[in-house]
Formats: sequence, structure tokens, C-alpha cells
Amino acid sequence: MHISVKTASIDELLRQMWQNLFLPLHASPPTWGRMASGVLFSGQGAQRVGMGSECADSAILCTCLAQASDVLHLDLQKICFEGPQEELTRTDVCQVALYAVGYGIFKTLADRGLLPDVTCYAGLSLGEWTALAAAGAFAFEDGLPLVALRGRLMDEACRRTSGGMLSLIGGTRDEISILCRQTGLYPSNFNAPDQVVISGATAGITAATELVKNFSFRRAIPLNVAGAYHSPLMAEAREAFRPEVDRLKIRKPSIDVFSNVTGRPHESSDDIRHLLVEQITAPVQWETCMQTAAALGVNSFCECGAGKVLVGLVKKNIPSADAYEAGKLLGATGQ
Repeated sequence: MHISVKTASIDELLRQMWQNLFLPLHASPPTWGRMASGVLFSGQGAQRVGMGSECADSAILCTCLAQASDVLHLDLQKICFEGPQEELTRTDVCQVALYAVGYGIFKTLADRGLLPDVTCYAGLSLGEWTALAAAGAFAFEDGLPLVALRGRLMDEACRRTSGGMLSLIGGTRDEISILCRQTGLYPSNFNAPDQVVISGATAGITAATELVKNFSFRRAIPLNVAGAYHSPLMAEAREAFRPEVDRLKIRKPSIDVFSNVTGRPHESSDDIRHLLVEQITAPVQWETCMQTAAALGVNSFCECGAGKVLVGLVKKNIPSADAYEAGKLLGATGQ
């Protein structure tokens, strides 16, 4: 069996991996709000120059970006809207940028009455912080310095270790387990039934790209990332982050927010605090998050953030569901 193995940048990966997943935009307005609805928030890797510009006229978004700029001591709105991409992609910048843009877009949609009857919130990796802020678990401004610290600590962990990530398309979960045992790698993202990311030491990634030919994977794509996110190589970042999160005032939201660690709704404020820390080294259970949403009857989703990666993952996990990016929701209403 021929397997395509090549190195791709995050932008290239997103284009290549999801280009066939997105359905053409419907001519009619979205059915948002007519069914049980969920709001999704983008994670690291989705960032792009121009993100948030669809809401550039929103005072809410501009305020969020101004607050984030004060935390980072740079003009985050300019970086998000104009670039350069290299600056936006930095781990210590992009996590705050995604948090601020995702929350700002969400609040703009809510303020304009475009998000009625939300049933649940979920965010991929960093996006879980945005989801919890949107659900009222903590104030946006209280989460800002912690998101900034999370980005800095993970960036430092990447510099101290030599790690990477490999996206696997197709294959079976048993094959993934075997490949990880053979290479010392770890599953880091269960994104969809046929798409799993593994991570770990650079040597293991190199070995895995050679060994995949022995399995039934259709594609294996080494990601152009700074380190092995959601793996034990981030353990120092996790432990340094723990005491800071312990001091964050957290409330259990009245609407379900799914944990990346369990794929289930958070059960208490202590549960949120603990799992936000463990998330740094634990694999992202996004497939389970989507299964949980489907079991709750959620069949309409809006992605707030940068692009439509999660829209594509909805279609992979719940083919019958409707999913829209925030820009389409704004465009369909002329707002």
C-alpha cells in the first residue's frame, strides 16, 4: 500500500486535510437556533492572518483585543488582522489571540441575538478556555493572564525538549497503539474516527514516518509545530501552571462545557480546575466530545474563532449535523 508521508506547515495541513470536508455554503440562511445548538471554539493551529476581521466593526471584539494587547504588551489586533503570520503563530502569542478573538466573536453574535438556545460549549485544546469563559465559568479578563501564561510555559517546554507531532489518517486504533509502542510516541488528539495525532520525541516521529508503511494508514503527515503538545514532554509546563490555575475563581457553568480530557461535561468547579491543568499533557478527546454532543441531541454547531477547522470535524464525527463558521452566520443576517 502506498502511503504519502510529507512535512507540512500548519496552514498547509489544514488546507490539505480539510479541503474535502467542508460542504458548500447553503444559499439559504443557517438553521441555527431551530435545533439543539452548540458553540465551538478554535484551538492552536487554526490561527490565520485576518482572523476576527469579519467582526472588525464590533466594539466588543475590539475591547477584547485591547485587553489582550495590554497583557502581551503588543498590538494584538494589528497582528490578528494584518500579521505577520510568523508573529501570530508564536505559541505565546497565538493562544491569547485565539482566546480573545473567539470570545469577542461569540459575544458579538450573542449581543446581536444570533445565538439563541445554546445547549453546550466545546473548544479544541486552548479553545476549551474560551468555551469556559463564554459559559461564565470565569470572567474573560480573569482568564487572559492564565491563557498568556499557558502559552509561555508551553513555549518554554518546547524549547527545552525536542519533540514533534504526526497526523495519521485512516488505520485502526489498535495499529496506532502498536505504532506508539514501537516508537515511544503518545496519542495526543483523537479528532475523528479516521484522524488521530500522535506526538513525542523527534526521534520517535522520524521512526514512525518510516514504520507507517507497515500499517493501513492512508496518510501520515509530520506537523510543522514547535513541540510535542498534549504529551508527557509538556509535563514541566503542566506542573508550573497548576498553582496559578488553583488561584483562579471558577464557577460551574449552567450550560454544559465539554472537557478535552474526558469528552464529557465538566461536573464541578474543582473538576474544571483540575482538568484544565491535566489537559496540557493529556490527549484531546474531541471525537468523544462530539459523540457526547450528539447523544444530547445537539445537531447544529457554530464555530467562533479562526476559520472552519472544527466545522470540518463536526462533519467527520456527526455527518447529519449542520455546522457553520461565525462569519457565515453574520453574513446570512446582514449583520
